[in-house]
Amino acid sequence: MARTSHAPYLSVVVTARNDNHGGNMLARMRAMLDSWVSQAEQFGIESEILVVEWNPPEDRPRLREIFGQSFRSEICEVRFVEVPHHLHALFGNSTAIPLHQMIAKNVGIRRARGEYVLATNIDIVCSSDLMKFFGQRSLTPRTLYRMDRHDISSNLPESATTTELLHFCETHLLRVFAREGDFRLSSDGTRMLDDEDIVTSASGVRFGKGWFSVESSLGERYRWLESEAELIVDQTGSGVQNLVISAEIGPSAGSDQVRLDITDESDWLIATGEVRGRCLLNVDLARANSPRHLFLRTYGKGLPLSSHPRIVNLRIFAIKAGAAGQTARLAEETRPGKIEMIQTGPAFDWNSSFSSASPHAHEMKTSAYLHTNAAGDFTLLSRDDWFALRGYAELPIWPMHIDLLLCYAAHHSGIRESILHEPMRAYHVEHSSGAGWTPEGEALRAKRIKAKAIRELRYEYAAHLVDLMRKYNAPVTFNRSNWGLADYDSLEAASSANLSGPSPGEHGLNPSPAVQELDVSQFDQRE
Repeated sequence: MARTSHAPYLSVVVTARNDNHGGNMLARMRAMLDSWVSQAEQFGIESEILVVEWNPPEDRPRLREIFGQSFRSEICEVRFVEVPHHLHALFGNSTAIPLHQMIAKNVGIRRARGEYVLATNIDIVCSSDLMKFFGQRSLTPRTLYRMDRHDISSNLPESATTTELLHFCETHLLRVFAREGDFRLSSDGTRMLDDEDIVTSASGVRFGKGWFSVESSLGERYRWLESEAELIVDQTGSGVQNLVISAEIGPSAGSDQVRLDITDESDWLIATGEVRGRCLLNVDLARANSPRHLFLRTYGKGLPLSSHPRIVNLRIFAIKAGAAGQTARLAEETRPGKIEMIQTGPAFDWNSSFSSASPHAHEMKTSAYLHTNAAGDFTLLSRDDWFALRGYAELPIWPMHIDLLLCYAAHHSGIRESILHEPMRAYHVEHSSGAGWTPEGEALRAKRIKAKAIRELRYEYAAHLVDLMRKYNAPVTFNRSNWGLADYDSLEAASSANLSGPSPGEHGLNPSPAVQELDVSQFDQRE
């Protein structure tokens, strides 16, 4: 392996063991390594890939033996760090969980040399637009970079060039993991409707970014909106000229009304109005310059919730589209049309519900709803910021929601979130259900955890920790200063026989006081 002459600009940290985790593991890892190295050379990205080989099986070749001599690049080095079995055995659940993913990533982050460090996984392929962005060297410190994850089909083409692989990724999309939820994708990349959605398939209305997944309560189905939500309207035939929307203010709005602005894709304000309680809204679209893409922007108090990190001012129960009507004359006016409230009623009493606003909401001046969905596949910070945060919480449990806590700790340390948008993409190669989280595989994943009697962090308790961070505007720090196996300085390209470091009795792997003080009853014990 060629070595860069100085510290690289970007370190990429992944972790694995040669156990065919998720199926077709070596092919997925090969695609990630090949595509990164070739594009690093194409776009001039001085980088390194640091593979943390955690608890490698003794009956299989090491990953460094399989991949270590495959790359001859002057601009990107591939390094291997091995955490042997006797160190793995010092952590809890060592038999049930052969790879402590987040702790392993900490080992890599701790040893990364780059100015910036991307924590990701072995089955992530970066698009050329994303790699071009990295090549521009425009990353900034005190910034948490996140992005959507696009899942692709697992039947990767054999012996494909990077160009062929990227074309395969673009044309074999399955779903997207966005901030607001997980959505199946159609062949053209748009989000598919839920099987029982708030619009019919014949309505000509589709949902873009900013819409949460369909939920149900008290026998009704609805979607929450973010502060901006895209609505895609089919304009074929006679065209849609008005919308009737069944809406209700949410818990983040408090007891006040919510202002709703509707614009088209040229940012032309079509209509504006106040939403109070639960109501029907009539919206004329005749004055829209380009009515195919509409944007609903909500303006409420934005109070944070105690039970969920999201902030929700408005929910929609149904949208019905109609052709040109009596309100078409508004197209000739220069002022925006008004959203007509044609029926009103009282809103749901959120104060007595599980989804009520936090009792400290008015004191929380820095609350934000961050993009934590599939954060473990793409979290990018400066190396200094990773060290200031002390990496991921080193909890030897099933690693659900640990990446969420890292993101909110970063925010409440004064690090701003920056979401990288399309056409930049991080492609994730699909693997077998239950190996990681997918909507289809959740039941199998839960079954595996129950069979192994493994604890995991309940989402409700993760939300509670976020609520505390918001209340005090301070991060929760889980790890001691020796996080990431800092006491062991000879893990790279070394066998377990010649490792240096403290003896097992002095390994310093005890949880930090912050972890010791957690209410462990809130960790889900599957029995």
